[in-house]
Amino acid sequence: MKLPITRYYGSKRRLLDKIWDALMAYQINFDSMLDLFGGTGIVSYYMAQKGKSIIYNDILSFNCEIAKALLCSPRGNFTEADALSLLQRVSGREYQNIIANNFHNVYYTPDEDETIDIVVQNIQYLEEEKKASAFYVLFQSCMIKRPFNLFHRKNLNLRTNFVKANFGNKVTWEQSFKDLFIKFTKELNEFQFELLPKVEITNTSALNCYRHADLVYIDTPYFPKKDSSGITYHNRYHFLEGLMNYGEIPNFIDRGKVNLEINIGKNLEFEKRNNYIYELDKLIHRHRDSIIALSYTTEGYPSIQELEEVIHRYKQTTHICFLGKHGFALNKNNAERQEVLIIGI
Repeated sequence: MKLPITRYYGSKRRLLDKIWDALMAYQINFDSMLDLFGGTGIVSYYMAQKGKSIIYNDILSFNCEIAKALLCSPRGNFTEADALSLLQRVSGREYQNIIANNFHNVYYTPDEDETIDIVVQNIQYLEEEKKASAFYVLFQSCMIKRPFNLFHRKNLNLRTNFVKANFGNKVTWEQSFKDLFIKFTKELNEFQFELLPKVEITNTSALNCYRHADLVYIDTPYFPKKDSSGITYHNRYHFLEGLMNYGEIPNFIDRGKVNLEINIGKNLEFEKRNNYIYELDKLIHRHRDSIIALSYTTEGYPSIQELEEVIHRYKQTTHICFLGKHGFALNKNNAERQEVLIIGI
């Protein structure tokens, strides 16, 4: 199955066939799936292609918009002409310069800051059914122009002072928004459904999501075994979440942080080591009447055994499925890292 490239930290895109095979190996039958930590929707997309009814959930509204573009917007509804029209100022409209005024030389060049300001404000004038696709194209373009596709560091200098390194691509970073908008509009139209699957999208924290499905897929943030810097998903993607609330950005910038984190949509659920087991127990208890499928890693804290114990409190049978080694390209210390699926039935 051909799948969109999500450019998302921790994406399960490379593992989807293995996750499916593991479910099939244990004869897991389900018609509906709740994707509690949906991210950019790649697991939901895969399961929709398999004919499943989907409830997609994510705490970050920008992720929900990407999922809406892929899962709920019909192919051909958003054209290259629509995309390119977003790049130009429209006569008679008053434009703010929130990105240019607040993020000078933080993530993008001044010209790129100005373009982002223009595009976000033009999106608000689109027909409602085109907005998600427009945001998809903008977000993919913003990510691909960033070193590591992330926003947790102020590191525009990695682009501007680039020397040959083992990451990134100078040519990709310096593509114009015009060229990227054409590229991602084509890509989106390739992967959108002609006949829309049965999909519901909710935008809330996992512990506040009360929807029910035959199978609940859980892909929480995880903590390295050794303490790390404590970088959260919000910190990695705060800039894109901010764009969803453009006019509010100046009121939520943490100017005490070098990366000027925008504290919109910030939530500490499943982001603190000491609370993880308690929160997971609460989550599994709520969905104890559903099949549980939990993605994890051998390099995570708490241990796989501890997570299995939590699931086993509420499910009669558990299976630990090792899906193979999947180290991060940018972290040589993770070469032996294996992905795991814990199934509770």
